Amino acid sequence: MSDQNRVFVGIDVGGTFTDLVLFDPAAKALKTVKVPSTPPEFFPSVVAALESAGVAKNQPATILHGTTVHLNAFLERKGAKTALLTTRGFRDVYEMRRGNRQQPYDMHFRYPAPLVPRKHIYEVSERMAADGSVLQRPEVEEIKAIAEKLRAEGIESVAICFLHSYRNDENERFVEETLKALVPEIFVSASFNTCREWREYERISTAVINAYVSPVLKLYLEKLTAALSAWDDTRLFLLQSNGGLISAEEAKDKGVLTLLSGPVGGNVAGRALAANGDANLICVDMGGTSFEASLVVDGDSAIRTEREVGGFPILAPLVDIHTIGAGGGSLGWNDKGALRVGPQSAGARPGPAGYGKGGTEATVTDANLALGRLSDDSTLGSGLELYPQLARDAVTQFGDQFGLKTDVAAQGILDVISEQMANAIRTITVRRGIDPRSFALVAYGGAGPMHAADIARLLGIPKVIVPQSAGAFSAWGMLQSDLIHDASETALQPLAGIDWGVLGDRFAPFEDQLGQRLLNEGAEADRITFVRALDLRYLGQEYAISVPLEADLFVPGADAAANNARVRAAFDAAYERTYGHSNPDEIVEIATIRLRAIGRTSLDLEAFAKASRIEEDRGATTRTRSVLFDGVSTDTQFIARDSLTPGVDYPGPLVVEEATATTIVPPDFVASIDPLGNLVLIMREAAQ
Repeated sequence: MSDQNRVFVGIDVGGTFTDLVLFDPAAKALKTVKVPSTPPEFFPSVVAALESAGVAKNQPATILHGTTVHLNAFLERKGAKTALLTTRGFRDVYEMRRGNRQQPYDMHFRYPAPLVPRKHIYEVSERMAADGSVLQRPEVEEIKAIAEKLRAEGIESVAICFLHSYRNDENERFVEETLKALVPEIFVSASFNTCREWREYERISTAVINAYVSPVLKLYLEKLTAALSAWDDTRLFLLQSNGGLISAEEAKDKGVLTLLSGPVGGNVAGRALAANGDANLICVDMGGTSFEASLVVDGDSAIRTEREVGGFPILAPLVDIHTIGAGGGSLGWNDKGALRVGPQSAGARPGPAGYGKGGTEATVTDANLALGRLSDDSTLGSGLELYPQLARDAVTQFGDQFGLKTDVAAQGILDVISEQMANAIRTITVRRGIDPRSFALVAYGGAGPMHAADIARLLGIPKVIVPQSAGAFSAWGMLQSDLIHDASETALQPLAGIDWGVLGDRFAPFEDQLGQRLLNEGAEADRITFVRALDLRYLGQEYAISVPLEADLFVPGADAAANNARVRAAFDAAYERTYGHSNPDEIVEIATIRLRAIGRTSLDLEAFAKASRIEEDRGATTRTRSVLFDGVSTDTQFIARDSLTPGVDYPGPLVVEEATATTIVPPDFVASIDPLGNLVLIMREAAQ
């Protein structure tokens, strides 16, 4: 991924704004750009961002991209018309799910409707045994008959998931190849390409989601690639849900692996931040449409190998991100007399009333404008002119529904949205036995720094970190990402007595396959590393914990008993950290073997960290205005971030302005710039 004079560009496309960070290694400079997103197609905003950043048509550029286009299609049920092929006799597995009730005391709880209706689930006469031996092979004539039905029903995409195909993909592969030949206009996705682990329903769900969203992503990438052809030499990569990069060409068929590509960038950036400061971080990204919360624990991203998105499980490594509909464009509404905010959003078009683009309903941004927390000449770093009076008019109309004055209604909108965001953080901390007060809160996104102090106060978090270029922090994180590919395989056997040489042989084919994939994507051979791991569990348990394996475990002649003891001790310790206890006398079983292949980028990270930052000049000078904090009008200084002197305390109230974000420092917080250039907010009680 390295050429002389090549620039590296991170681009994060959100529902309201598109953020770009450009790193020029030759000039040792970082440039940040923010432009409005262009729904429904979004790719024009990528082009607009490149042009705004001044990337010349003959400039070699590597573009690292995060997008929510297919995630939004999934959540809004606007994916491809999908069918499912499954083993005869197992047609109802997808609709039956696990049969459990996640919320047993909620009488109104309903699972979301399946992405594939039962009438579009087709049975295939094939059978694979649990050990991977073929009991029955599929017949071509049966596949031909199904292909005709698919064409007649107007099916756009097909998922294939057969019983025990994680052991042997022969039958799935045959049906996939046959269908592609018979109906080339239909997208075909077999489960062995995205998930080689047991759990029948979860595997089906993963395959279906991939088939449902990949055509949407593929169309988007084809349009974007065509638009980028105006540049002489561009290389396009997407950020995966696991925090690594994948080439755009490969990503077209594996939409499920990049479903969270937009939100993940901020967590990757948080991980880089943790390497030079606090090791435990709560990363929160608030943009115009959504709010994402994730964790960095002991300096590393919190990864889960299975999680639910939109009510459906995905069996693949994903950064653990919790998303809610809460952003600057979230609309206030009247729920039978109760004041609600979101998840509906004004988006980029028409946007909040204060944008002057035709919006009339009150949003979170309008509430901030009405209270004076944004100045009249603020442009949000995107060239948008703001109209505070339009915002106040919208909030006034909204407050009239409740008999509330304008200022009270505006504060009510902010209080409700702050509580919703605090609850999202509680979901990934308190509900899992994690005390958020022992973490620092990293706030980014265009709206995150405005609300960070309020969220921290609700959770008792004493420290808030607002990184440089906070509004484009997710795009900045994409420049910190490596090429990463994951592989896994179910392997049920006891840990005790394992032959480490044989186990090493099982990893070898994965290393060859993934290593070659990285080389094809431009990784340098001497910068490719492999991380081996085992998913372990106590015998009889359903779920497992992943334990990384050190390279010396596989050295020929190594003591097998000592190896087992080391891995067993690591598992017991991880189990106790997770659940508060362990069972040292219980038998431990291997559930899955995992391999992560990493192709380190060739960015000069030291030069990147020391690069000069070039941002849009807002032209704002230090001034004092009246701002309402909890109903009290307070003289508040508005100051440009680059005017703050490192190491000097700035007591609130204070509004810190920069090109991509505005940070609110309430009266009970103190702000300062740390040695790394971060804006740090400390609650006064903690500072004393």
